[in-house]
Amino acid sequence: MRIQDIGERELISIIHRLQARPPMGYIGIGDDAAFIPPSAKGILISQDMLVENLHFRLDWMTPEQLGEKAVAVNVSDIAAMGGTPLSLLTSLSVPSSLDVDWVESLYRGIAKALDRYGVVLVGGDTVGSQDRITLDVTVIGEPGPFGPILKTGARPGDRLFVSGRLGAAYAGFTLLSHGVTWPSTVVAERSVLMAHITPMARVRVGQQVGPWAHALTDISDGLVSELEEITRFGGIGAVIFEDRLPIDQATQAMAARFHSRATDFALFGGEDYELLAAVPPSRVTEVQEIEARTGVVMTEIGVITEKPGVRMASTEGEKEHVVQGQIYNHFPVA
Repeated sequence: MRIQDIGERELISIIHRLQARPPMGYIGIGDDAAFIPPSAKGILISQDMLVENLHFRLDWMTPEQLGEKAVAVNVSDIAAMGGTPLSLLTSLSVPSSLDVDWVESLYRGIAKALDRYGVVLVGGDTVGSQDRITLDVTVIGEPGPFGPILKTGARPGDRLFVSGRLGAAYAGFTLLSHGVTWPSTVVAERSVLMAHITPMARVRVGQQVGPWAHALTDISDGLVSELEEITRFGGIGAVIFEDRLPIDQATQAMAARFHSRATDFALFGGEDYELLAAVPPSRVTEVQEIEARTGVVMTEIGVITEKPGVRMASTEGEKEHVVQGQIYNHFPVA
């Protein structure tokens, strides 16, 4: 059955049925507008758009996986400010000839991710499209008890920490670009494909590192790009210690397979959605303890410096050199 056979109202009814009931105090799908209870802490709002053949391909992931990823990448923006995600809106543009089952699967994935992060879908829009699918997501959250943690605010001497692993998502993208499809039976391939197709937003990590961080952001555009953002103001820079970059064996194996450097995957590959925090030296122990509470590895990878620019040393104390490479591009050729 195609979307043009049922119309917009029935499509919205299907989406509505797939979502959990809004908690007390919320008004979600079904009225003219959503209502979200006021927050004394203020609100955080972020929005991302996913366009077919620019940000995703239908032959690379299932619609359910796309739904999960769309939620995760938006929730990650709230995590990157040390906040708590609360509610979500989606706007979907699809060809009317698309099968209804595809949309149902998409919103099953969205519902699965919403449940994972404790978020409720409160509304959105649907509209027809001539040739491609576009999914636009807005997430609303609230800051932590110390307010929103900005990506600016790092100070010389701050230690740099990242959560999880780096470069795996780009390794997965590289596999997909070379015709390897999900699901793979090879353990290393499956590991990096998952990193690209279904990333995890580090909400708990953000909430726990937030009280100690001078600056916090998520790594959506590659480590170097995010470090350039963190050090853009204040006449500061950063040094990365190459031997400390958390690159797992699966990513290393994929880089070697395609005659690339795993370090470049970590430095310049996009869509890791791990958190990057600048933390004063006096709070390093507190950040290291987050791993035990969340199960997410926290790795110290460098330091904020008075000297501007992003540089790298093979290990701490060794000779530094300016990092050079291709920054992640949000506008690739389809």
